[in-house]
Amino acid sequence: MQQPPEPSEWFLSRFGEHSIAVMAALVAAGEQAQERSLEAKVGSRLRTNDAYGSFWLSLREEVVAHLAFLPALETVRPTRGRYSLPVYDQMVIFSAKCPSGTAGPDRIKLRKSKVVANIFDIEKRASAQTALDFSSVEDEGDDDGEEFPPMPASLGGATKLIFVAYDCTAQGGMQHVYIGEATLPADGSVQWLYREELPLLASTALPLSLTLVDDEPTRRFDDAPLPVNVLELLAETADASAAATPEA
Repeated sequence: MQQPPEPSEWFLSRFGEHSIAVMAALVAAGEQAQERSLEAKVGSRLRTNDAYGSFWLSLREEVVAHLAFLPALETVRPTRGRYSLPVYDQMVIFSAKCPSGTAGPDRIKLRKSKVVANIFDIEKRASAQTALDFSSVEDEGDDDGEEFPPMPASLGGATKLIFVAYDCTAQGGMQHVYIGEATLPADGSVQWLYREELPLLASTALPLSLTLVDDEPTRRFDDAPLPVNVLELLAETADASAAATPEA
């Protein structure tokens, strides 16, 4: 079995004893989102990748689901947003897909909506009680005409940002997962303050959960011994012999 990846000091300082599990969860979330997006593409029967473009929304759902094991995890949704974000230890974890044609992690350029800009500006909040202005904003088609209830402080208790970028395509699959701290200038170009790449094998390197069973295997319906048929000659009776002898 492959050994689990060794977390960096940066990772340990943010996720502590959960570091290896978080690494595996983030990779697995991307893999699951990739699978869902490919299924959407196949189901749409479109020649284009329009249906695969739902990856970003599937990804954020999967990240929340895969990190649900973290203690005291908070789930928040930006006002009028169609997705939720996980907040752990005052860190909001924001995931995004690298745009098509991105040439490396230093060339990531996001579509900068007001929602995304406020998420990246999270550290400018004076405290967790300082509300961010999410009014009348849209993010990647978030506003679908549906009214969503406002959320306290919009991003809950978050005062820090963890950014996770997924480099993947419909044809090539998931190729890279980057995580770290970043800012987002006006042109939408991601400026990493710290970055590391997660090994894609992280999700398969953890030991499997094993179920304890008895030493003696469970009996099957066909485990009974086979019947033994005894084959032997039967002695003929006197009456049988007489019946078999023709009359003179």
